[in-house]
Amino acid sequence: MDRNIRWFNMSIIDQISNIGGEVNRAIKWKNKNDTIKKLNFYNKAIELIVLTVKDPKNKHRIRELEFCKEELKDYFLGDNLYGTTDNVLIKYYDAFLL
Repeated sequence: MDRNIRWFNMSIIDQISNIGGEVNRAIKWKNKNDTIKKLNFYNKAIELIVLTVKDPKNKHRIRELEFCKEELKDYFLGDNLYGTTDNVLIKYYDAFLL
């Protein structure tokens, strides 16, 4: 529960920046063909998105956050039906860096 409190005390910008860090690491290991590390960072990103969705202050962002989760799943585990690229993901999450 302590983790939730710390996470919920962060701004949405900080939350998404942290998610983006995990996404960037997953991309890095995907490109190095290290499936285990890619999956570890992907799973951490998903875990943080789920936590962000649970944060009461983000209730009006749930649709966007759920799409982020769906897009990452499609990109890292699926058939990439959305046509997502490394650059698209990096650009989206880097926009939240301070």
